[in-house]
Amino acid sequence: MSQETQDSIQGFEYDWLACDQDGFVGFFSTAGGGYAPDAFLQDVDAYDQAISIIRSMAPSTAPVPEPGQLSEPGDPWQQMAARGIYAFDSSFHGGPYRLTAAPTAPVRLSDLPEAAARVAGKLIYKGLRFSELKSISEDLLLL
Repeated sequence: MSQETQDSIQGFEYDWLACDQDGFVGFFSTAGGGYAPDAFLQDVDAYDQAISIIRSMAPSTAPVPEPGQLSEPGDPWQQMAARGIYAFDSSFHGGPYRLTAAPTAPVRLSDLPEAAARVAGKLIYKGLRFSELKSISEDLLLL
């Protein structure tokens, strides 16, 4: 169990998972400057393991990159969207998370392997629908 702080992750890429009010899953990349919720910071290793589990899943749907986003083999946001996960990226300079790729057929928390679902289910944003958002500001992510 590796615990971090907002200050200790500043300048480094960290990824975390969350669910929206409908149970759909989102993947968030801090890009070194994006907001990271306390639940993630309490156990970053658990989130890394959950993300590895999801990445090991076979692609289940087509990813839809946002306009202006590159779609390259190995792109982590396209890979997550191909597994049914909404993919958001922030900026090194902070600011909102922006949708980079959406799944054609999104998966719900209950569709994930149990170990990944247990971690992703720690952060549920009851007021958000990932399918309706192109960007998510920090104030929307404060629980």
